[in-house]
Amino acid sequence: MYKTSALLAAGVVLLFTPGHQTRQLAPFNSIDIRDGGHVVLRPGPTHRVTFLKGSQAQTRVAVTGGGVLVVDRCNVGCPERNELELEIVAPNISRLSLANGGWIATAGAFDRQPEISVAVMHGGTIDVRSMAVDRVTATVENGGRILAVPRAALFASVTQGGVVLYWGNPQVKRSIEHGGIVQKGTAADIDLPLLDIGPAVIRPVDPIPPAVSHKRHRPRKD
Repeated sequence: MYKTSALLAAGVVLLFTPGHQTRQLAPFNSIDIRDGGHVVLRPGPTHRVTFLKGSQAQTRVAVTGGGVLVVDRCNVGCPERNELELEIVAPNISRLSLANGGWIATAGAFDRQPEISVAVMHGGTIDVRSMAVDRVTATVENGGRILAVPRAALFASVTQGGVVLYWGNPQVKRSIEHGGIVQKGTAADIDLPLLDIGPAVIRPVDPIPPAVSHKRHRPRKD
């Protein structure tokens, strides 16, 4: 008999069948997805990864001595594209990292935690809106998106393009270099499925005017 679990994060329904395999893992509090993929992160008392789609033989899944779960979609080469879909379960997470496309979306009610660090590099999206976190450090480099609801503070850095979209009323410190957006979302958009958050929600903001120079100019001597 099939066991079905509807995970509404990102507007995607994932079906659990007897063919899906689950790995019990050593404890980890950080996740590093290095080569894209689709990941739903849920709270739970154990640390485990379930393959919903993709090749386990081609995918590296390992926990480092520092408590980092590393997932590499193309560990031994990909003669055919390894379309990776995972469900990851852990009690709490303090850091998430995604590179080279895809998405990570949290689902379910995590315990409130003081802070989380979230980083996206070279495209992709991390959505931690379902996590109750006091302070969020969000970093986007060379494209990508981060969605979060910080309770107290947001430290946002965007370099060479990308978006940090937040909700609530945190204190915000931002750094933008060579293009990017750090923007507050509207209340109407906070519960939108991830796949519905696009240009209509992430609206261009007015450019910051160049700083006015207060340097005094000495009179020119002929």
